[in-house]
Amino acid sequence: MHRRTFLTSLSATAFLLAAAFAASAPAALAQAEIDGPTALITTFRAKPGERAKFRDIMHTVGVAQFEHWRQEGDFASYQLLFTTYAGDNVPDMFLIVKFNHFTDLRHWQHIEENFPGGLPVAAQAIACADSSGTADIVQESRTAPTTRDSQFFVLEYNVLVDMPKYTSYVQGYVAPQFEAWEKTGALSSYASFVNQNPAGAPWSSFIVLEYRDLKALAAREVIKNDARAELAKTDAVWKKWSDDKTAIRTEKAAIPVRALNFP
Repeated sequence: MHRRTFLTSLSATAFLLAAAFAASAPAALAQAEIDGPTALITTFRAKPGERAKFRDIMHTVGVAQFEHWRQEGDFASYQLLFTTYAGDNVPDMFLIVKFNHFTDLRHWQHIEENFPGGLPVAAQAIACADSSGTADIVQESRTAPTTRDSQFFVLEYNVLVDMPKYTSYVQGYVAPQFEAWEKTGALSSYASFVNQNPAGAPWSSFIVLEYRDLKALAAREVIKNDARAELAKTDAVWKKWSDDKTAIRTEKAAIPVRALNFP
């Protein structure tokens, strides 16, 4: 299992401010941490009647274009996630682009000059970006590759506490549950993000869950309840978060999506 955990930029900034009053060396270290892994998350909507054509373009020309940029080193990785079911209340597609460093966004800024939102020319006439924002990667893990059978859920939340506390909540309460689901084989991957600029944004926390297939997705409630029962007995940190009745976040949306790019 591959897992990475990162400081959010907000927590790193808080550390930097505190260190500046103490000594210059810790401040320099904190400043270096700020240029850490970053994601750009964008939503798209197709014009009425163009959803199927938009999907076809992104599945073919779009994936080829993003693969070229990835191989050129413009970003570390990407996910094109098309909503499983059409609806006026959800986007048609999510794009998640990951960069090894915040300053690597300069490559994407150059791409944006000719390909707004990363859309190929053929797609620009029938769809456009609806929202976009940079995010810190709180924690992510993958135990199996994405396949044609993979089923994804995008979860969007409003966070009601400061970001350092929310990061601790994800690492102490949310992630252990996801890891338990991975051990069953039902969950292939997960990734948790927090918005670097949450004021006025459509979400402040963004989570992507990848289930192995439809059968695994159908069993998610049973798997969730079993994992929570086991963690309550074996993980004191998880139990403490579970018992804490402080309001941490409110769910805004749970959107099923499918991957357009996979090995």
